[in-house]
Amino acid sequence: MMQNMRMRFSVLMSVHGTDNPNYLDEAINSVVHQSVRPDEVVLVKDGSLGEDLERVVNKWATRLAGTLRVVPLESSVGLGEALRIGTANCQYEIVARMDADDVSLPNRFESQIGFLQTNPDIDVVGSWVGEFDENPEVVIAVRATPKQSQDIRRYARFRNPVNHPTVVFRKEIVLRAGGYRSFDRFEDYDLWARLLMQGGRIANIGEVLVRQRVGRGFYTRRGGLAYVRRELALQISFLRMGFIDWKVFIANVAVRACVRCISSEVRARIYRKFLREPVYKA
Repeated sequence: MMQNMRMRFSVLMSVHGTDNPNYLDEAINSVVHQSVRPDEVVLVKDGSLGEDLERVVNKWATRLAGTLRVVPLESSVGLGEALRIGTANCQYEIVARMDADDVSLPNRFESQIGFLQTNPDIDVVGSWVGEFDENPEVVIAVRATPKQSQDIRRYARFRNPVNHPTVVFRKEIVLRAGGYRSFDRFEDYDLWARLLMQGGRIANIGEVLVRQRVGRGFYTRRGGLAYVRRELALQISFLRMGFIDWKVFIANVAVRACVRCISSEVRARIYRKFLREPVYKA
């Protein structure tokens, strides 16, 4: 795809004081070393970061002068609100999300921007993710999601149809659906449901374009009573907006409550056996 022929786009990131400085450095590095580079990187500082994270931010602010725009927040507001503010600060219509601890493959933006350019009816495009522990080159599992818009619409009633760190979206459509809002752990799923309810169209590219950092903490955070309560609130919201019916609501709540209340080790095995694709060695 010719650089001067494609759509201009922003990359939206948020960093929190609990993030790892080395991971943030690696994430930004992967964003800028692309076959198609972003026209703008918007980095929201969700509250105070500490010296090490600030050092990384300042390093990239110098290296990417004119491209990296830092949006500082006085106190932490949470990911949903940080992304809402960040979206408002993106100057381009096409916005690509990136987390502060993941790694984008060098062809990610070329693939996704090209996809949106040739599919003007699609509002959001994601991709599969390759999960890794510490070394991005060692993928331990793949989270595959449906590729076609009609399959995604059905799938979304039961599971999040998009890997959030992989999405590229049209800002106008996302804002029309209400944009990001505070919904701890489910900021993206909440947004996709509202977007689909308004007739928005989502697709996924059936290949790994982002490698996502997981590990013990990843599955631990997806358990416990607090997580059950947040997930119940999400399902109630889906029911009230008409995104799901009572039958789906009861099934979703029952299955999720069981998974959230078991040990993190067992939860990790369930995820990798039933909710992920195996990685086969040649």
